[in-house]
Amino acid sequence: MKGKKVLITRSAEDNKEFKEQLEKKGAIVSELPMINFKLIEDLTEIHKALDDLDNVDWIVFTSTKTVQFFFDIAEQKGVKFYYYPNLKIATVGEKTKLKLEQLGYRTNFVPIQYTAEVLAENMDENIVGKRILIPQSNLADREYLNVFEKRGAISIPITIYKNEAILYGYWDFEQKMNNELDYLTFTSGSSYKAFIANMNNAKIAFKNEKIICIGPSTAKVVEEISNKTVIIASPHTTDGIIKAIEKLEQNV
Repeated sequence: MKGKKVLITRSAEDNKEFKEQLEKKGAIVSELPMINFKLIEDLTEIHKALDDLDNVDWIVFTSTKTVQFFFDIAEQKGVKFYYYPNLKIATVGEKTKLKLEQLGYRTNFVPIQYTAEVLAENMDENIVGKRILIPQSNLADREYLNVFEKRGAISIPITIYKNEAILYGYWDFEQKMNNELDYLTFTSGSSYKAFIANMNNAKIAFKNEKIICIGPSTAKVVEEISNKTVIIASPHTTDGIIKAIEKLEQNV
């Protein structure tokens, strides 16, 4: 991918490693974060859930960001997780698992495919009647909650942080998009929605850029909004995005 121009749109604090990996492959990387994250103001609901951990069987984390916000809240509240030896944790993806381990905890389940739906379909053979705490953002996809409920589990989704779109000035956005980009990469549906809002605000149209999505849920958002063909990374990670670009370049 030497010399290929790649736009990355995930949050600024998450861009560093992804950018470095792309640049090692010879790509010319443009950063244009589309979203940022902020802890919600009212923590009453999550505090109640933390007080009731004796009645929780699983905690599910679908992103590294959720792990960080959740354990920050728990630490400030003084929660001692060793008081709950039967509490299990499930994570979507190796990066989320690694983030958990860096904080001193371990995961009991990681799905083979890194999606929340696959996790919900396969986590715990004896899930009927079990209570599952699911910390999440205000824009979290809720489809996988239906899977848990169909399997007889009791889902407890609680919003703990906000996923907010970044709206750029016309000039700043136009400058980035005028670089004759080869690839646009998206790691969430919310980042694509924010991207389209900026496109509309700047009155800019797509050119010949190829769109690479980290997973099927992100691809679904792109296809629904723009009716565009996308490439889905496999595995559903930033490494998978890089592999997808390399494969496309090999087939040129």
